[in-house]
Amino acid sequence: MKKVIGIDLGGTSIYGGLIDQEGNILKRSMRPTGSSGGREQVLHNIKEVIDELLEEGVVGIGLGSPGFIHTERGQVLEVGGNISGWAGTNIRGELSKEFRDIPIFIENDANVAAICESWLGAGKNLDSFIMITLGTGVGGAIFTRESGIWHGKNYQGAELGHIILYPHGRECGCGQKGCAEQYLAGRAIEKNYLELSGQRLKGEMIFSNYQLDEKAKEAIDRFIGDLGIYLISIKNIFDPEAIIIGGGVINSREVWWDRVIDYYNKNCNSPKGTEILPAQFLNNAGMIGAAKIALDNI
Repeated sequence: MKKVIGIDLGGTSIYGGLIDQEGNILKRSMRPTGSSGGREQVLHNIKEVIDELLEEGVVGIGLGSPGFIHTERGQVLEVGGNISGWAGTNIRGELSKEFRDIPIFIENDANVAAICESWLGAGKNLDSFIMITLGTGVGGAIFTRESGIWHGKNYQGAELGHIILYPHGRECGCGQKGCAEQYLAGRAIEKNYLELSGQRLKGEMIFSNYQLDEKAKEAIDRFIGDLGIYLISIKNIFDPEAIIIGGGVINSREVWWDRVIDYYNKNCNSPKGTEILPAQFLNNAGMIGAAKIALDNI
């Protein structure tokens, strides 16, 4: 049975798995991303994860990265997501210096999450869906069974975190102002709370304090309204069979999920025909989807 390594590179952590051709995770490894140390530190940490997983019989490596990804070159283009200095990095070229005899495939992080969900998860029986990942940033992917992932002419397709949600709003790392990422990512909820209370608190604590802290409730209620508006816009632009939501923020969905769906149903002009679904693979989606691109291309 074929085995590959799948790597999910996030703004905070690097998750890796040794994965077989049925999508089973045989072994795991994790490191902090180390983005404050620059691209060399991030590449070093990726190599450590690969080294820990590498064994005889591994036939490929797949990696999902934030940013605009030129999949043919295996390179990050001018926007590198939430990793400082990541733009322009030739990921495949750098990793191939050390892992010379193993084919390496690079894809956008939200796209690999969508590939996982289309293969084994919430999108397995769907002909079309939009994938939204709410984590350190906000990622997006467009999938149809007929054509697979939509990359766009310049490998910048489905950057749904950079739809303008608030014109002239919060400054985004991509250079725009008011991007959805600045209002829907985990860090955005922390910004909501800071603006309302003047205090810094981690997102997990804000969700935990929803019933106890009026400012936490207000911060999350703002997030709920923003996410509802965003989903309505996505539905009206694409009219997909489903919108699948993944990423770390969904781990707190017991606080907000039902209310977001209620907002969507009450405010969308035609909510029927598009399901809003939670991703099934959550933190494993990135590494499994990255493994799938390796399996499909070797």
